[in-house]
Amino acid sequence: MGCLGLTAGVLSITGVLVALIPFLNILNCVTLPVAVCGAVLSLADLVRQKQPGQGKTSAVLGLVLNGLALLIGTVRFLISLFTTGGFV
Repeated sequence: MGCLGLTAGVLSITGVLVALIPFLNILNCVTLPVAVCGAVLSLADLVRQKQPGQGKTSAVLGLVLNGLALLIGTVRFLISLFTTGGFV
């Protein structure tokens, strides 16, 4: 689950950075749900019981990337929503 969360984090942060380009903010409607799913998967992997010696690096990185994508994407989405009155 940690690898899936990390993959979702990489995809969502890439999508959010592309969505910073004007007129591509609609991409946030796809990347923000992916970031939420990735954060849930990473958090579930961190919480579950693991045997000694198994790493948590991918889960932690996935949680950080998904959190960053959620923060940037939500702020960008709200700024564009309140300044233009739409998704542009």
